[in-house]
Amino acid sequence: MTTKISKHTIFTEEVCSFTLPNFDFYKDKIKQIIKVEENILSSAPEKKCNVIAQRTSWNSHLRYPIMYNISEEMAVVLRQYVELEGYDVPHIELFQCWINWYNKDEYANPHDHGDVLSCVLFVDVEETDAKFIFNSNRRTVLQKKDDKATNFSNLKILTPKNGTVIFFDGSVMHSVSPNRSDKTRITAAFNFRPDYQVKR
Repeated sequence: MTTKISKHTIFTEEVCSFTLPNFDFYKDKIKQIIKVEENILSSAPEKKCNVIAQRTSWNSHLRYPIMYNISEEMAVVLRQYVELEGYDVPHIELFQCWINWYNKDEYANPHDHGDVLSCVLFVDVEETDAKFIFNSNRRTVLQKKDDKATNFSNLKILTPKNGTVIFFDGSVMHSVSPNRSDKTRITAAFNFRPDYQVKR
């Protein structure tokens, strides 16, 4: 007699995306910030991190008002998502924001952002070969005997277009593969925190 076995899906992760309103305007402003950072005053933290590339300070929304404006555009969409999905999050507030630009051979090691809602704006990425990668911490794979190749991978690669914003649980590991092209790859990162100070 064969025992009936039931399957149960656990720990699924979702990544959501949308196109940033007014993207072309913001793209030009972000490129202007990079010129300022490269030629006049760099705000990059001295302490090394997982981004092996150029970057602005973690509080760029306080240094550059346009970055705060971008975060507000994102927050409108995030609040819509929270309401539509029925999450118990009365308010979200911006915690950190910075710009990354990857020159040739620069990359980001696998890392996470902790207990935040992370957003990445892809500013100028389409002409580079670097990839945004989600990294799984899963290590064991059962493969069927008749499978020619397992369909499981520890990596999920995204190839978003310029102007795309993705948002995801900040505890999910992610990385950026080396930029082997001569074109600079530009992204901006935003971390939002749920705020439960609002009276409910």
